[in-house]
Amino acid sequence: MSLGRAAVGTIQSMDDRRIGRILRAVRQRRGLRQSDIAAAIGTSQTVISRLERGRLESVGLGTLRRVAIELDLSIAITANWHGGQGDRLLDRAHAAIVDHVIQTLKELEWEVVPEFSFNHFGDRGSVDVLAWHPGRRILLIIEVKATLTDLQDQLVSLSRKLRVVPDIVRKSLGWDADHVARIVVVAGTAANRSIVARHAATFDASFPARSREVNTWLRRPFGALAGVWFVSTSSLGTGMSVARMRIRRTSRARA
Repeated sequence: MSLGRAAVGTIQSMDDRRIGRILRAVRQRRGLRQSDIAAAIGTSQTVISRLERGRLESVGLGTLRRVAIELDLSIAITANWHGGQGDRLLDRAHAAIVDHVIQTLKELEWEVVPEFSFNHFGDRGSVDVLAWHPGRRILLIIEVKATLTDLQDQLVSLSRKLRVVPDIVRKSLGWDADHVARIVVVAGTAANRSIVARHAATFDASFPARSREVNTWLRRPFGALAGVWFVSTSSLGTGMSVARMRIRRTSRARA
């Protein structure tokens, strides 16, 4: 299927040549050769040359990201649809997942605070869902992602929250946790699952548990779990989700 004229124009509006010139300028500023960057990321000098000449389509986004990380610069690629309607679609998906998480946690007798905002000596932000299990004295920090994008930025953001939020929560809500757990809840799309699979080493180190283990832990929490919870998009907004049905069936079987 070919792209329409408008779509092609939108894609080409990203200034590939300008990106290439910035890559070259930063590399030269740091006193590095193209071959130095190539060796550092495991590619050829020819590939680096193509990038610096703005031939991004012949190289691939993964290589561009590795070069950007090596040069310590950020590259933002955005997508717009119908004057901001794309953002509204993402907002609805995000809200649906948050609602699903809150309902599930409440059914499992967690105390829940949605959109917990904080400002601690310049460290500002908000936690999508904050939960507390009084019996086990576990604080749970949940981040919700309709789409996975900048993994490095997400890890840095979550690291900051893990550092400052528990103390703020202890002082403001009286939740003095023995353990702090973290879960990233992700829409279970093929694209998101593919990203987790491609970055398996990163996720295994930071969020080793997966959906089944997360669901088991939510029923009977212990310790500081860290995991990724995929939520089926087909189950959102349909009342009882597949995940909650599984939780209830297991609970009834054990009763």
